[in-house]
Amino acid sequence: MSEKAAKPFRAIVVGGGLVGLTAAHILTAAGIDFIVLEKHTSIFTSRGTQLAIWPQTFRTFDQLGLLEAVQPILDWCKRTIVLSAENGRFRGEDATLELMEKQYLRLGYAVKFTQRHQMIKFLFDSLPETVKARILLGKAVEKITTSEDGVTVVCEDGTSHEGSIVIGADGVHSKVRLLTRASRLSVEPEELPQVQKTPFTTTYRLYFADLPVLPGLTPNTKYDATHDGMCAQIVYGTDSGALGIYEKLEEPTCTPKRYYTDADKEEMLKRWGDLYIAPGRTVSDVDSFRLGEAGVINLEEGLIDDWYLKRTVLVGDAVRKLEPHAGLGYNCGVTDLVVLVNKLRRLLLEDKRPSRQSLEDLFRSYQADRAKDTQALSDTSMKAVRMLAWPDWRYRVIAKYIIPYLPVPRMMVKRVIGPLVVASPVLEWLKEGALPAAKVPWKHHPII
Repeated sequence: MSEKAAKPFRAIVVGGGLVGLTAAHILTAAGIDFIVLEKHTSIFTSRGTQLAIWPQTFRTFDQLGLLEAVQPILDWCKRTIVLSAENGRFRGEDATLELMEKQYLRLGYAVKFTQRHQMIKFLFDSLPETVKARILLGKAVEKITTSEDGVTVVCEDGTSHEGSIVIGADGVHSKVRLLTRASRLSVEPEELPQVQKTPFTTTYRLYFADLPVLPGLTPNTKYDATHDGMCAQIVYGTDSGALGIYEKLEEPTCTPKRYYTDADKEEMLKRWGDLYIAPGRTVSDVDSFRLGEAGVINLEEGLIDDWYLKRTVLVGDAVRKLEPHAGLGYNCGVTDLVVLVNKLRRLLLEDKRPSRQSLEDLFRSYQADRAKDTQALSDTSMKAVRMLAWPDWRYRVIAKYIIPYLPVPRMMVKRVIGPLVVASPVLEWLKEGALPAAKVPWKHHPII
């Protein structure tokens, strides 16, 4: 037996964002040794849209002992008002949020919202100090070398880290995914075709900013203003909110990550500033109240086919990028981890030093399990923005003349999203402290 094979099993998690920090909690609970490699010099660098927490994620939080502690940073919306961005005219109410609340309260939990940076801070602060020490900052991954006995990750600062597997939780622009694809084709990363380097497609970009609650607008309410090629949105909680402007690009693109300048933000505001975002409120008017700096990001969408290779496996946004309107992205990443670690823990109970082939078989099983609902969730997220920021006349007709007269939200919640939520797995070895009484039964429960 080689020296490396004799070492205890160790997971190397790449990425210290939402999914990477959640992995730290789950691996700790599973008793699996790990480190987290984060390329930034601080955990607290994340910006972006508001974050939705779905019922299946609350069950995982409950099992991890986080459910009560997370409550202070959560907020909620109860209704959605839809209006014309062109003239501010009221078009109706979208019942999806109300239906989701009724549906998921029947499961014992409702969908809640929080700020992305607040959740990052919560996930980090709630780790034990001994676990925080396993999160290594300034560790940008440069190379991954796999053998029959283990894996070595070399970082740009010259340090190397040995382990048994690599879990790529490093997001939409995953370096782990890039290196894995290059290894599969036996080429250098820069030799990959562009579609392999950037496998997701960007059709929309998003201007976002934090807001106070403005006079005349209702707390716990979402405002959606629809238009050709764009939609404007305010999501209000109890005492704060968020502004979003979703703009369709002239042509979909798969180009590398774009960094937008202040001039880009100003041009985007100038294009849409005179349009309405809420009753009596234009985009420019609302933006004048923003708290802090605004941001602009591309909204990549898509799903890859190759989730693993040898001792490396991908989770979260590294395998699927969902448009944020439906708020499913982080929750899908949490479910990835639940499925993956359940299988990994089972394997390690049987074999403390599993072979590369055993791990590849496990990763193949993980992908097969998650692929069953991933496509449905991806389709749901893609439709959400297109029903508001109409990419062509067909979506305009559907949004204006069909959806208002058919129970589309009810069908989506009851027949698509609801069944997927009910079938979500749990951490099979951890008790649930307080699963609320539910009228609709969950399919899975801990096996203890």
